[in-house]
Amino acid sequence: MNFVPPKNDLYEILEIPFGATTEEIKSSFRRLAKQTHPDITKINSGLEFQSILIAYQILTSDKRKSYDDIYKKNYAIQFLKRKLEEQPLVLPISRVRFSTGILDLAKRGLMRKGFRNKDRRKVTGINYDLMVDLKETETQRPVIAVIPLTVRIVCRDCMGSDPHCPSCAGKGSYKSSRNLKFEFPQSTIKNGRIFEFDLSKFRPDSFTHFKKKSLRVKLIIHKIIPCRARNVV
Repeated sequence: MNFVPPKNDLYEILEIPFGATTEEIKSSFRRLAKQTHPDITKINSGLEFQSILIAYQILTSDKRKSYDDIYKKNYAIQFLKRKLEEQPLVLPISRVRFSTGILDLAKRGLMRKGFRNKDRRKVTGINYDLMVDLKETETQRPVIAVIPLTVRIVCRDCMGSDPHCPSCAGKGSYKSSRNLKFEFPQSTIKNGRIFEFDLSKFRPDSFTHFKKKSLRVKLIIHKIIPCRARNVV
């Protein structure tokens, strides 16, 4: 059986950079050999010295080209993997849920006139507006949640000054919606954590106004439970 060095990176074994010259390889080998050769150190370093020797033999022979081709391919794969992990994961709108439905609030008498959001929160005990659902496997990279919000847009035809404006029917503004993207850095993603966003920082223009001044979002991380194999009789 051929001996395989415990480290896969031969350049790391010889403590030299990729692309080192033959002289640099030899110089590093001589230095490391003095530190690890059992006859010199008088300690049990045979395995480490053998790794250094194998790395030296490969990188100073015609096998180096084949090894370098594999090295560059593996490096490219690892580089792309790291870049992918740095890219935020964009969640679909379906992962966003309201903390309580309007129908549920109405059944509890919390939608009556004059009842404000802070009053509803006091009764329900819920101190956030939305929930974002995450899978446990999605917590290893930054996450962007696409959240739909209701907005009021000032009528650009009359700027709210014409009660007979045909564009806004004299209301001065009209209701619409905007999908906003909120980013959660990977280091901040924790189950049950509540984030508060100042919506004034997300206004697309001076004509658009959000109904709320701030938005409180709670992250819910769902653990994946492996399926147990059923016994077949």
